[in-house]
Amino acid sequence: MSGASSTLLIIGAGASGMLAAISARRTARSLGVSDERLRIVLLERNPKPGNKIAISGGGHCNLTHDADVKRLLDKGFLRKNEQRFLRHAIHSFSNADLLALFGRYGLKTEAREDGRIFPVSGRAGEVLDLLRRMLEESAATIVTNARVERLECGASGFVVHAGERRFEADAVILATGGASWGSAGTTGDGNRIAAAVGHAIAQVMPALAPNYFTVPPSPELVGITLRNILLVASSEGASDSRRGDVLISHRGISGPACLSLSRSVATMHTSGKTVTISVDLFPGYEASKLSAFILEEAARHGTRQVRTFLQRCPLAPERLDAPDSSTDAPTIPNAFADETMRQAGIDKEVTMSGLSRVQRLGLVSTLKRLALGTVRKVPLDRAEVSAGGVTLGEIDPKTMQSKLHPSLYCCGELLDYAGEVGGFNLQAAFSTGWVAGSNAARSLFDKARQTAQE
Repeated sequence: MSGASSTLLIIGAGASGMLAAISARRTARSLGVSDERLRIVLLERNPKPGNKIAISGGGHCNLTHDADVKRLLDKGFLRKNEQRFLRHAIHSFSNADLLALFGRYGLKTEAREDGRIFPVSGRAGEVLDLLRRMLEESAATIVTNARVERLECGASGFVVHAGERRFEADAVILATGGASWGSAGTTGDGNRIAAAVGHAIAQVMPALAPNYFTVPPSPELVGITLRNILLVASSEGASDSRRGDVLISHRGISGPACLSLSRSVATMHTSGKTVTISVDLFPGYEASKLSAFILEEAARHGTRQVRTFLQRCPLAPERLDAPDSSTDAPTIPNAFADETMRQAGIDKEVTMSGLSRVQRLGLVSTLKRLALGTVRKVPLDRAEVSAGGVTLGEIDPKTMQSKLHPSLYCCGELLDYAGEVGGFNLQAAFSTGWVAGSNAARSLFDKARQTAQE
């Protein structure tokens, strides 16, 4: 390649930014572009890159998910527009491609039963060390403690201002991350920068976050996990639900089902509506079926206390069998048996044969919609990821290039998508970063070649 050198500036050195740099260099080299002709610079506002990778998966780094691309998209991204947007990127750089790349650098991984893939070492630090080594081999320059304040887009290129420092670039990739976990340095800078150059920003809100209640759960319930129940959020006639585990915390709830549902809860709550959270302890069974089951148990064990029946009852059962104290299946926790009795207005001493019809119907109603609390807050600073950001319609999904500014690219959590728990968000960040870097380098080379021909 002849002519002057080009500079690719990547704002943000997280998962998407680092993969963008690695991909850009590999693409340039494959096109015969010498390293001297393409300067790659990452600007990172934190003292070191990859802060969120370091804390992902509880510090164990849930890299990706074990599934083919179609199932990965279906399972990991519940909104169809997000699936459509990410399809090309994840096909272009799939979970298999990611593991093959990391494997060539010695990373050994394992897939768990739930499909989540982790390093065998269980150390996020190993992944970060590997990425830093790859960046060094990519001849990329990392400038840390550089918080970008302003981006100027001109006909001849870009100017980036970070404090008193000024950087010029021929192409820019915005890879700043979202606005969750502000302590990790992701405070929504990319939204501000993108908005300043004309991009529409979808409202930012928490996703994969706990729910805090106006009245905290009673101490007797705190620390209990309800396995595989149906968690329901309701607000003025609207509702949404998720099936999975829920952990009762001293402020409200957490756990996989809560994290998955939190985006919907935040959307309801942000609109100023009152959001109530309840659980269905017998998902998959209509109230009439559950009522008949309780009648059958009353006929068999009329002298047994209702409280004892509940304590022995299978929790979220696949089949409504007679309660058996010898089974290994999860049963309704004692504290929740008491809470069910309280909400149903049934005295603890009442026996199965002593249940009136009204009491039985009230018990069924409570088991199908046990109130947990009213939402006070879905904390963005405790969310694993944020929803909202640069609107997807303004980004080309095949290249990650802005439709408003040629040679400006956006990737990673900055974009308006949010995946489920299980490695999906990191995979999307890796994939969109890889596509952005590859296309940015290819575009710069094409421009330089055209200039040389002219």
